[in-house]
Amino acid sequence: MSDDIVSTRTAELQAFVAEHYRQVVGRVTLITGDRATAEDAVQEALVKAWRRGDEPVERLVAWITVVASNEARSKHRRRGAEERAYARLGERGDGVDDRSEQLDTDLMTALAGLPLRERQAAVLFYVNDRSVAEVAAALGVSDGSVKTLLSRARAHLAAALGDQQEGGAA
Repeated sequence: MSDDIVSTRTAELQAFVAEHYRQVVGRVTLITGDRATAEDAVQEALVKAWRRGDEPVERLVAWITVVASNEARSKHRRRGAEERAYARLGERGDGVDDRSEQLDTDLMTALAGLPLRERQAAVLFYVNDRSVAEVAAALGVSDGSVKTLLSRARAHLAAALGDQQEGGAA
């Protein structure tokens, strides 16, 4: 990488960290339900952005959000595989299901109750303000699948939030 490219990339990433890091971590936290996992995923995405060398990263905030979401999804799959392996062995590993820093809101609780794909689609579409086509590309599914995921997510969220509100009024 040339010195000019290193300087430009460094400046881009420093600006991202100063202006957007917390917001992107918050969005990925909504997807993962775990702030520590979200922070790790965003940091991995920053490393990947740095390693892209002289290849431009258009719309850096969106790119890092999608890469971090994918990274978090991969970690979630690995964690699930670890849990299944421990279950087969009749043991439980330390820290396999660490949910230490979940946000304490009705919406966070409702989002955490969604199946992973629905949660990812909902956060990318509603929180990150991505189009159906962008969500489809990020998740590697068709536009129709995204619409189905969003419809299911809305139904699940309505039921969960409705139940919580009714339960709170009693």
